[in-house]
Amino acid sequence: MTQVTELASDALTGVRILVPRAQAQAAALSRRIRAAGGVPIEAPVLRIEPGDVAGLARAVQDLAAGRFQGVCFTSPNGVRGVAAALEAGGLDGRAVRAASLIACVGPGTARTLQQQLDLRPDLVPAVATTLALGDTVPYGSGRVLLPRADIASTVLPQLLRDKGYDPVEVVAYRTTRPAALPDAVLRRLREGGVDLVAVASPSTARNLVALAGEVLDRVGIVSIGPVTTAACGTLGLTVAAEADPHTIEGLVGALARAAHRA
Repeated sequence: MTQVTELASDALTGVRILVPRAQAQAAALSRRIRAAGGVPIEAPVLRIEPGDVAGLARAVQDLAAGRFQGVCFTSPNGVRGVAAALEAGGLDGRAVRAASLIACVGPGTARTLQQQLDLRPDLVPAVATTLALGDTVPYGSGRVLLPRADIASTVLPQLLRDKGYDPVEVVAYRTTRPAALPDAVLRRLREGGVDLVAVASPSTARNLVALAGEVLDRVGIVSIGPVTTAACGTLGLTVAAEADPHTIEGLVGALARAAHRA
């Protein structure tokens, strides 16, 4: 795994960075930007809402009963959805531990698993993508729970099938788009008051384009990883820098690289 060099406190001094994330998720990235001297401008472009509550309730009961060989967490929100379902069902992290394999897509998701359920994953791929996660899971058999977003790709389930598993997808949360960006954010974008945009997921890119449109041509786009970069390209956005590793820390490092090139 690529190691992130700790940024100097002035690495982003004065750089105005749009943080288009779900409101509850923006704070962590904004803190890191401020610590490097940058100016985060938070703009909620995603809403995280409950998913299939009944389906998730059944899934965690099956987990506790040992009916899953494994569970793959592909985002912190998936972990939070499972944690909420466990609490509602009178269960805790021991239900997840009943599975033989607990995998997380990256360190941020693993950190949330530790915080929410006091569990450490058995497997975290060196590269934080669902493709790498599927490649890293060993061959085997049995049911594997995938608590995911309603718009998750088909890549991971297919990789698991190819390795002999029976993936069981449950919508742990849904993502929706707000009706509009705040007027103050749109005004800053139009008037040159934003230098860079930190794009942390394909859904963020899609919603941002829908809400901001052509004004994004005036700012530098920084992506968290190759899947997000590909989505940006499809949407006509040119990516100035890509995070390596594909984590929030890596994203802040990529923002610093893009700022120094400007």
